[in-house]
Amino acid sequence: MDLTDKSKEADLLLKLYEIYSSESMVDAFTWVFKDFHASNLEDFEESYPLGSRERKTFYRVANFFDLLGTFLEREYMEKKLIIDFCPDDVKSFWKISKKVILEMRQRWNDPTLYAGLEFLHNEIEKWQKKPAAKMPEKPK
Repeated sequence: MDLTDKSKEADLLLKLYEIYSSESMVDAFTWVFKDFHASNLEDFEESYPLGSRERKTFYRVANFFDLLGTFLEREYMEKKLIIDFCPDDVKSFWKISKKVILEMRQRWNDPTLYAGLEFLHNEIEKWQKKPAAKMPEKPK
């Protein structure tokens, strides 16, 4: 990867971080991790009706992680950069949203719905199961 590519990659990472750390995204993450409690799609639709602030908030977080996963899958950035970006948030979100998302796919006959999010989650899981690399010894 040459300097121009590294520069573009760094620029993209900074833009993603700007979105990730924006007040609206911080509020969205806070709501999702604190107050989202849908055990299935029916519960999701009853608790968070179409057009509600809560449903929009759920979609905001899901779409952000889906985008990250798409960048990873299409190799727009180095794998480690994306995986290190926010692995715990991705894993936590997938854990609480997986059943709802899988039921959305089935009902809407769209097997690719949030496929980037699922791909990102799976890659994080694989990455974290790898043995940790040994740090080089300090020269004496």
